[in-house]
Amino acid sequence: MKIAFIVRKLNVRGGTQRQAVFLARELKKLGHQVKFYTFIYSAKDCYEDLLKEFKVVSLNYYPAASNYFVSLFLENRAAKKLAHLIDKDTDILHPHDQVSYRVAYYFKKKIKNIPSVWVMNDMPTKTWSFRRDSQFDSKLKISFIKRLFYWLVDKYEIKKFIKPQDKIIVLDNRDREWVREYFKKEAIVVRSGLDLERFNFKERESLTNKKVEILMAGIFFRHRRFEDGIMAMKILKEKNYDVNLSIVGDYNINKDYFKELVYLAKKSGMEDSVDFAGRVSDEKLLNFYQQSDIFLFPNHWQSWGLVVFEAMACGLPSIVSKTAGASEVLTDGENALLVEPFKPEDIITAVAKLIDNPDLYVKISRQGRELVEKSISWPLMAQKVSAIFKETLKD
Repeated sequence: MKIAFIVRKLNVRGGTQRQAVFLARELKKLGHQVKFYTFIYSAKDCYEDLLKEFKVVSLNYYPAASNYFVSLFLENRAAKKLAHLIDKDTDILHPHDQVSYRVAYYFKKKIKNIPSVWVMNDMPTKTWSFRRDSQFDSKLKISFIKRLFYWLVDKYEIKKFIKPQDKIIVLDNRDREWVREYFKKEAIVVRSGLDLERFNFKERESLTNKKVEILMAGIFFRHRRFEDGIMAMKILKEKNYDVNLSIVGDYNINKDYFKELVYLAKKSGMEDSVDFAGRVSDEKLLNFYQQSDIFLFPNHWQSWGLVVFEAMACGLPSIVSKTAGASEVLTDGENALLVEPFKPEDIITAVAKLIDNPDLYVKISRQGRELVEKSISWPLMAQKVSAIFKETLKD
């Protein structure tokens, strides 16, 4: 079948882009034809080596405005334009993450009514975003009038653009529950994949009597909870654990948050033990996975978390928040250590366990890799998505 992959931006190396590209490659191996459609495209900034095997159609323009409602208007206008660039002989529309589902809606309404299967990586509504962000910032307040406007806009967004999606795919069960709560629709859980050949396993040894390198990774959003990692490292130092922390991720996304973290590291006397590595190449990220000793992922309300499984594939023992989507498939003490969100003290306990118990450290390293090999792969995801496409076309 001929599939139109719709991705809002193909000018960054984010999780959504990586997921879409690797899924497209596997669907192509299954005999499907895949073409990408996007608002803005930059090959050098978005997996150029992988996307070169696909045709990418771009508006070469992404509408942005400081005013939320102006931005919505411009995005909708651009979505209509992009919809008219999609091949009319397409069999199925496959939008990924936010805004892309509007392009699918306009194609279905204005050009040809074919099925649309949307992959929701993150909840797109403004009211949900406020609900999440208010957990990280007690000072975050919006007026009743503004909140009402957001609620009305969300209602319109859901009714006009989201409800018409024939199927919704999510990466974890918690997102499925949010789809029920906010959209009054059922979603299908399909776990994201992983390139096992790229993220090769490294045998780990005891951490006793060595400097321990701890890694955190992700674009700088507040729900990443990098501050919990910094505070945990401070106390571990005070307990005479020799630890360093590297934080990989694009901090230009949220410069205010980045400045707060830099200040926190300095204030706590950790500036020499915390490395803000910034945005790195895929090769450099792989090197971080291979050379680090522990991966830390205390994210709260994070959909899935592909980096967790990349780290585990490399044999890097991982500490994961119980409110991160990835935790659904993990077993505490077997293939990872699970901690409560917002609790640096839990992180301290988990790191100390891995350092002080060599057998546990090696066990979690090996069984983490085994879990990934058995259940997290792009071919497996592609097979499930392909089956959903075929079922949707029959409906």
